[in-house]
Amino acid sequence: MFDPVELAFYHNETLKKYEEKLSEEQKQKALKDPHARRYPRPCGFTVHLVVGCPFDCTYCYIYDMNFDRTPKPVQLKPDELVYSLLKNPNFISGRWGSLIAIGSISEPFIFPELALDYLRELSMLGNPMQFSTKSYLSRSYSETLSHIKTTLNPLVTIVTIELTDILEPKAPSVDKRLETIRNLSSAGFKVSLFLRPIIAGVNYEEAETILKLAHEAGANAVIIGSFRITYRIYMRLKELGLNLRELEGRVNMRKLRKMPSKQFTVPLTQKERSKLILLAREIGLTPFKSACCSNSSNAGVTCPSICFETGFCTKCPNMCQERPRPAVARVKEALRILGLTVCIENSNDMILISDRKYRSLVQVLSRRLL
Repeated sequence: MFDPVELAFYHNETLKKYEEKLSEEQKQKALKDPHARRYPRPCGFTVHLVVGCPFDCTYCYIYDMNFDRTPKPVQLKPDELVYSLLKNPNFISGRWGSLIAIGSISEPFIFPELALDYLRELSMLGNPMQFSTKSYLSRSYSETLSHIKTTLNPLVTIVTIELTDILEPKAPSVDKRLETIRNLSSAGFKVSLFLRPIIAGVNYEEAETILKLAHEAGANAVIIGSFRITYRIYMRLKELGLNLRELEGRVNMRKLRKMPSKQFTVPLTQKERSKLILLAREIGLTPFKSACCSNSSNAGVTCPSICFETGFCTKCPNMCQERPRPAVARVKEALRILGLTVCIENSNDMILISDRKYRSLVQVLSRRLL
């Protein structure tokens, strides 16, 4: 079991190192960056090395978020980015700290040498770190990644074989991505297949083939994910001649048209998801319903998103639900050390807090549902 007090001391020491390392100008620049105030998603803190993506995948929602197809590195230098994260009130560093997820609005390896610089600096924090990619990563590059001193969890996205020309017109081929899995696996990584998005009536039937190919290439786990759609994405898929009847039955089309930039989740049915979980296990892959579970399992820590209490747990070998959790008194002391005034109460092994803006931090420190 980890101690939140030790985690708080470690975080303060790490922050102090960067306070001393950076100039006042650099610190002010970092504090103005969204990383310093962004609230984490269930997968953890989404950290951006690049903004924009040239792969132009038909199903991608980032183009509805005002990101374009011309990738640019983020404005912060690696140490500035780390400082920005450290100053985020909900972020805490360390192996038992906040999860880090890279690749949510871009392809992180568009600038491969720059990606290494950022990953090396981020690894100084010690947090469980995950990246998702469609890029081809060579054997030598994978070996270089394996020397980064943190628990890196690679996710390689493959969602279709038959429809790659339609759904992923400019992304590296499936063969290249399978080779990436082989290279990362050979370098010692536990690689997860990122089977997301699964679009009802479009690519669901390909899942079994993809699971088998990924396992043969060296993947040991799979994240089974649903689909986020906007009206622009819907129209683009429709214009390409895809059969969207099943999808249309699962989303409120009136709301989709009325709010064209809003993202709507198109879920899998319980039967569909259960079938894929069973298939994955039969093939030899550990199934996850969420990326945070893959990252936590890879690092050997209790999932900070508390998936084991929210119906998202697949009873993986990490066995989060059987791990002991810190005493509430230690959580309170950790918050005091971090300089935060948050009143918390324990009720039936759940925590009630006075200030919801620190919800994520308290959840990480306590590993309890709020």
